[in-house]
Amino acid sequence: MDNDSTGGNSLQEILQERAKILSEVPAPEEDREKISVFSFQLGEEHYGIELRYLAETRRSVPVRRLPSAPSHLVGIINLRGELLPVIDLCPILGLPQKEWNKIVPTLLVLGLKENKWAVVVDSARDILTFSTKEIMAPPLSLNPERAAFIRGELLLENRPLSLLDMERLQQDPRLVVKET
Repeated sequence: MDNDSTGGNSLQEILQERAKILSEVPAPEEDREKISVFSFQLGEEHYGIELRYLAETRRSVPVRRLPSAPSHLVGIINLRGELLPVIDLCPILGLPQKEWNKIVPTLLVLGLKENKWAVVVDSARDILTFSTKEIMAPPLSLNPERAAFIRGELLLENRPLSLLDMERLQQDPRLVVKET
């Protein structure tokens, strides 16, 4: 009587079929490469950096100003005994420069190789995960000064999110500290 409720198959056959299905290795996806991005806002623009470069975020951070510092250097912070430069990306990316207060709203502490530095942003947003296939080339109409530091663009709720090329940004002469 095993056949009545199983449509003609014995219980043993059903269990063997289930075992076969459960033991199958799923076919590999064409693109398993994913990228995790931390998104943030500078003015009205949305940017992102690969999560692997982000050491931490800080809110309402007091920044010590430096006299005669370049326009992109907001100042320095003391982070657990380590002095870090605080960078404003706006002049580097060709965006209108802001006048930051002594206490900045949000800092992203970045770790690149042996270097550590902080970037001041208007607001931290989300951690997002995308397939690398979703990264589009930056638009050709993009300002060349900005395009040099954009790895690609992603669409986020029908708005572009510019993915920064952190390796290239770190090599910019304005950010390179030369030891004497």
